[in-house]
Amino acid sequence: MINLRLAVLGGGIYIVERGDTLTSVAKKFSTSKELIVKENFLTGEISAGDYLLVGRYEKVYTVGVEDTLSSVAKILGVSEEELLRINKTDKIYPFMQVVR
Repeated sequence: MINLRLAVLGGGIYIVERGDTLTSVAKKFSTSKELIVKENFLTGEISAGDYLLVGRYEKVYTVGVEDTLSSVAKILGVSEEELLRINKTDKIYPFMQVVR
């Protein structure tokens, strides 16, 4: 099980309303349709009542005992170098919380 959570920074969870489109939701939150699709793992259209993660946020991951720098970077979708730079560290260790 992957221990991944999201810390919302000036965004949040948006409940799709009747008549909303990905484009209209993107405009409401000054983001792109493509980013909403990617970050919500969408494969089709949205419907009223759907929940969407929108706005700025960070993915927070707690490093497991068997995790490697490579595996954590892959989970968070960044390079190993970027992961270290963002977290201002030169290594990761078990139970450390890292962000993307």
